[in-house]
Amino acid sequence: MKNATKYADTLRSFCRKMFRDHKAPPKEPQPALRALVRAAMSYDVSDHKADDGMKAIEREFVDLNELRVATELEVQEMLGQRYPKIEERVTMITQALNNIFEREHTLSLDRLKQISRRDARQFLRELPEIHPFVEAYVMMFAFDGHTFPVDESMLELLRDEDVVEESTNLEDAQKFIEHHLKQEECYELFWALRQIAYEERKTTKKKAKA
Repeated sequence: MKNATKYADTLRSFCRKMFRDHKAPPKEPQPALRALVRAAMSYDVSDHKADDGMKAIEREFVDLNELRVATELEVQEMLGQRYPKIEERVTMITQALNNIFEREHTLSLDRLKQISRRDARQFLRELPEIHPFVEAYVMMFAFDGHTFPVDESMLELLRDEDVVEESTNLEDAQKFIEHHLKQEECYELFWALRQIAYEERKTTKKKAKA
């Protein structure tokens, strides 16, 4: 990102305000494969919406291997066509699970715990159709990685606060924040931005309509 030094100061000021006004709860580790599916259901929607999607998946499928072998159409119909970007999400989930099964000869990411986090992240980035939010989310919650999951609504907030340039894309915002914040700060900012983007803004819009 251009002018990174200039924006680093703005990021620091922004974080001080965010951390003061939005106290993040302790990070709860998640199993890697579940984190992958949860992340794929989470970008560009609220956590409540993602929770509903995960509940539907867990009701329908005995385990993630059963989800892996289901057809994309079956999963789409089960989740409902009204779920935002449903085709994109289901394709990502099923292709990622099948790719992991083919590469690892089992449906497991346990081997990634035994290699460097850099190599583990590269493995995730090589999954077909993977979204930047998803690979960073899995690293953060399953492998305690120094990552920053960001989606379009969170990036819009960063742009509005002049924390990043208007032209910054998801990957560049990710790199910029990971470079300038400590590992625990990345989690705290992630949590705060999710609250603002999907909870506080939603409430504000409802009040405006009323």
